[in-house]
Amino acid sequence: MSINLRPLTQYDHNYAKVIDLYKSAFTTAQHIPTWILRFKLKKGKVGFNVLYANDTWIGLIYTTEYLDIVLVHFLAISESCRSGGYGSKVMDSLKVTHSGKRIVLNIEQLDKKEKNYPQRVKRKDFYEKNGFCSSGYIVKEPGEKLEMLIFGGSISKREIEAMYKNLFGSIIGFLLRPKIINI
Repeated sequence: MSINLRPLTQYDHNYAKVIDLYKSAFTTAQHIPTWILRFKLKKGKVGFNVLYANDTWIGLIYTTEYLDIVLVHFLAISESCRSGGYGSKVMDSLKVTHSGKRIVLNIEQLDKKEKNYPQRVKRKDFYEKNGFCSSGYIVKEPGEKLEMLIFGGSISKREIEAMYKNLFGSIIGFLLRPKIINI
């Protein structure tokens, strides 16, 4: 089974499914409002891809790059394809296409008080099984605290701050830049 990434456009025959998966898979605090996403996709949002296993639609992924760092913003596998090994295949594909680069992503911090605690543990176990480990940092964004995981090395607080500044730009970055906390 080969994993293919195709840039998402409004003309993709799975466009509506991708948008629905995006809205259902990520909490309000985690996702961009749909109308902004649709606007950006019409202009060709670099890094927002539809995932296919051969020709079967399996999910979505959104990544950005900064120097030798690939930041995975979103990864979601379609509900009908979950537990089929697709998530691990996507991770393997990502490691090959970005060979020599560090890959980082944020997951919900493990907190036993949260009602989705078992899901959080399962998610962290999945990424650890796929070679990711804690970066040693919590990323505090509006409304949530996320643990940053990394594959392929380590990352410094200064690199994380520079990555977010590059992502958001100077003005918006100043207002939206997450706080980076040592664990």
